[in-house]
Amino acid sequence: MKLNKIYVILTSIIASMTMMGCFSEQGDDVILQDSFVEFEDGRLPNGRTVSFVVLDPDQTDIVELQVNRVSTNSSTPITVDISVDPTSTAIAGVHYEFAAQSVTIPAGQFLASVKVKVLTGNIVPSETPDLVLKMTSASGAEISTSYGDLLLALRVICASRLAGTYKVFWEYLQTGDGEGGANQATTDFVIASADQVVLTELAIGSYQVSDISFGLYPGLINEPTPTGKIYEACGVITGDPSNADSYNDPFTINGTLNEDGTISITWSNTWGDGGDVVLTKQ
Repeated sequence: MKLNKIYVILTSIIASMTMMGCFSEQGDDVILQDSFVEFEDGRLPNGRTVSFVVLDPDQTDIVELQVNRVSTNSSTPITVDISVDPTSTAIAGVHYEFAAQSVTIPAGQFLASVKVKVLTGNIVPSETPDLVLKMTSASGAEISTSYGDLLLALRVICASRLAGTYKVFWEYLQTGDGEGGANQATTDFVIASADQVVLTELAIGSYQVSDISFGLYPGLINEPTPTGKIYEACGVITGDPSNADSYNDPFTINGTLNEDGTISITWSNTWGDGGDVVLTKQ
């Protein structure tokens, strides 16, 4: 009797394991048979941002976007239709051209790409056009519910070529009184012993300045030369907020790139030193 019970229990366990194996295989078959399509960059939390340096008013650039087949079965081709979502702030014919609005992933392959033409020369740096693309249909596959749309941020920056050595001419110069005012002042002046600065490019539009006092500290008041950074964006120049001298006196720097290539800068510190300088590239 005891042996019969053991036999019944063993038989039940084996039957259960067999059924579980069958269910597992069926589930795997269902999962592996499904095909999904998605934008590769749809996985990025904020979409994809493309930035271009504007070199020409007629400039155009091409962005390729990857479309994925998510499946282990690639025996049939998949054609995906893509449209521009009305939430886009980018304007067709102004910011971009998107002619090919469908893409086919061939049989035996898992990737394809679709191209967007960016009308770079029409975009100014202050603009923030966003192109939103959406998969609308897919033959032979389902569209991913999470990655079936994509935000493509179109951004531009101006070219910047300020690196070099510059002669310094003071249109106005003042030494400080310690309270932010002037102790002494002069106009149309050159500090003969310190009349050059060097701008070294760190990145596009970012430069290390060999002397952010533009000769005043080493040439007139015999203080250590303060170095710092400036930034140029489409002709507008600003100083880095961290610019300071050896006493941690902060420097404020603002300026413009002139049409003739010279740079006009106004600077000051809280002691009262500062002035207006014109830099001419050597």
